Amino acid sequence: MSDILINAGLVLEGGGMRGVYTAGVLDLFIDKGLYFKNCYGVSAGATQCCSYLSKQKGRALKINVEYMKDKRYASFGNLVKEGNYFGKKFTMETIPNELELFDYDEYTKTGANFYAVATDCKTGEPAYLKVENMKQDIDKVWASCTLPLLSKMVHVDGREYLDGGVSDSIPVLKAIKDGNEKVVVVLTRDGEYRKSPNKMMWLIKLKYRKYPGLVRAVKDRYIKYNKNLAAIAKLEKDGKIFVIRPKEQVEVGRLEKDGEKMKALYNCGYKEAEACFEDLKAYLGI
Repeated sequence: MSDILINAGLVLEGGGMRGVYTAGVLDLFIDKGLYFKNCYGVSAGATQCCSYLSKQKGRALKINVEYMKDKRYASFGNLVKEGNYFGKKFTMETIPNELELFDYDEYTKTGANFYAVATDCKTGEPAYLKVENMKQDIDKVWASCTLPLLSKMVHVDGREYLDGGVSDSIPVLKAIKDGNEKVVVVLTRDGEYRKSPNKMMWLIKLKYRKYPGLVRAVKDRYIKYNKNLAAIAKLEKDGKIFVIRPKEQVEVGRLEKDGEKMKALYNCGYKEAEACFEDLKAYLGI
């Protein structure tokens, strides 16, 4: 079918390199010409959403596979030198403007509302940062995917932010609250997965002792995440949302560097989205 911008919500979970599953799903959507009016991307989900809304099939996978072993892209050397495991200048400037050119014009023409979900470090609450102009608002995307302990806080409009997954890993309730009658959710974990308490809380408390709201959010993240999964299960059962998730346990790690593993997970996302696409169309009424 020709490209269609449907008045519905799309929610994209994060998960670091597990986000290549999402890239596969979104590339299937590109092939089918399916776009959503309101998109909510968390962490890696936010970065995957960029290439989706610029209609650049294969770009997200290529960046992850070809640059993950590049020390400028991801390394503890970056962490020591600039305070970020993922190099900000390389990932947010060099790649989109010199190496894997981002189609800024196409992004604007797509006409979707894109919200990068971040965590307000002072309050520990989620912030849904609207990315209207990708060049001007790139720090909002960066804020969404800056991992605690592995990144510096990001300043946007006078506030300090870190990874959106800390406060709202799967913003399906936000999408519904915003008035989206139809919501499609892409998860990066299988249906049996449940999150456990953070084993690094001692270090979180030490590093962010001046940010009690953030510490509380990290501490309670697993509780909120698992409650969210329960809510998603009920909404899915009642036919109110449509969920695409890996059918098998994902073996790709958050900081995975094995390109073959990532390609396999990407292919899994593409094929599983393809397999349920007719059901998805029926749910969306298209």
